[in-house]
Amino acid sequence: MSEITAIYDALEALTVTTTKNITPTVYNLDTLPTSMSTAKLPCRLLLPVGNNPGEGRDASFIAIGTHMTITWQISDLMLWQASGQGIGLPEFSVELVDYCGKYLDKMRTFRCPTTNSALERVNMTPGIYEWPTASGTYYSGVLCQLEIKEVASG
Repeated sequence: MSEITAIYDALEALTVTTTKNITPTVYNLDTLPTSMSTAKLPCRLLLPVGNNPGEGRDASFIAIGTHMTITWQISDLMLWQASGQGIGLPEFSVELVDYCGKYLDKMRTFRCPTTNSALERVNMTPGIYEWPTASGTYYSGVLCQLEIKEVASG
C-alpha cells in the first residue's frame, strides 16, 4: 500500500518557525482553503494540484513481484503576505530568505517521513505566487518542492 497520505500528514506535522518566531499555519489536503485572506497569513499550503502539482514520477517494479518504487513530487507553498500589502520587497525579502534556511534545517530532520519513504531532494524558491490559481491575487512566499521516494509493498 502506498503511504502518500501519511507522507502529507508527516509534512503537515513539521513546523517551520522563523528567526522572528513566526510559524505559518499548515493546510493539508483535507483543510486547503478555497480562497485566501490576510487573516490566514502566513500559511503553508500542501498542494496536490495547480501550476505546481504533486505527482508521482518514475514508478517501477522492484524485480519480480508487486513491490514498486515511486518518486513523489510534493509542493509546499508558503504564503507570507499579500503583494499589495506593506512597503514591498524590502519588507519581506529577509523573511523569505530566513524561511528558506529554516525550512532547509527542518528538511535535515525529515529524511524519512514514513517507514517506507525517504526525502531525496528539496528545492526552495522565494517569489510572488498567485493563489488560488487564476484568481489574480498574488502573495510573496516560498515554493518548496520535495521529491520523496517511496517503496510500496503489500
